[in-house]
Amino acid sequence: MCGIVGAVAERNVTAILLEGLKRLEYRGYDSAGLAVINNSNIIRERRSGKVRELAQAASQNKVYGHLGIAHTRWATHGAPTQDNAHPHVSGDIAVVHNGIIENYEELRHELTTQGYVFVSQTDTEVVAHLVHRELQHTHDLFAAVKKSVTYLKGAYALGIIRASESSRLIAVRKGSPLVIGLGIGENFIGSDQLALLPVTNRFLYLHEGDMAEIYRDEVKVYNAEGQAIEYP
Repeated sequence: MCGIVGAVAERNVTAILLEGLKRLEYRGYDSAGLAVINNSNIIRERRSGKVRELAQAASQNKVYGHLGIAHTRWATHGAPTQDNAHPHVSGDIAVVHNGIIENYEELRHELTTQGYVFVSQTDTEVVAHLVHRELQHTHDLFAAVKKSVTYLKGAYALGIIRASESSRLIAVRKGSPLVIGLGIGENFIGSDQLALLPVTNRFLYLHEGDMAEIYRDEVKVYNAEGQAIEYP
């Protein structure tokens, strides 16, 4: 099982992401990575092996940002290499994903014919390229993600960020669990609440097909029909 952590806050989120990944190590994994937004750039670190190696790299390179996503990966499509580790990037989009995209080969072929270059063997990279492609038409991250997931078959929990948006995190859940953690002036996502217990004890559990826009001081959740909803 893979693990997802995401955070948007007024403070540097790198330590939050790394602690969340450490708490998800029980799931088993072979690589780990994170991406944060800094000055409208995606700063990404990935390592095969343990979270501690990722943490060392993040410390040495002084990774800093107020918005970020992180992931521990158990290889399914592609070997446990750094190139296959999440987050995956397309242009100014970064994505982490749990689950399996069953039609990724078909999507990969379609995107390749449209000029997209794949640098990993994973099914997840198609999601990043789909969102990047849809942004050429909608210019809104949430709308681009909403359209992109209509092409996907399979199970997925997604965390998606954009370099030009330093305060918005998009989350999607279908067939793979994802929880939102509510803080004070900061909010989070995780594969389970254990990853987020150091920063909050208030949680929203996304239902099948839900999408969410997560900001520092607000969370908006929509069901599969696109209707805004509120959960306790």
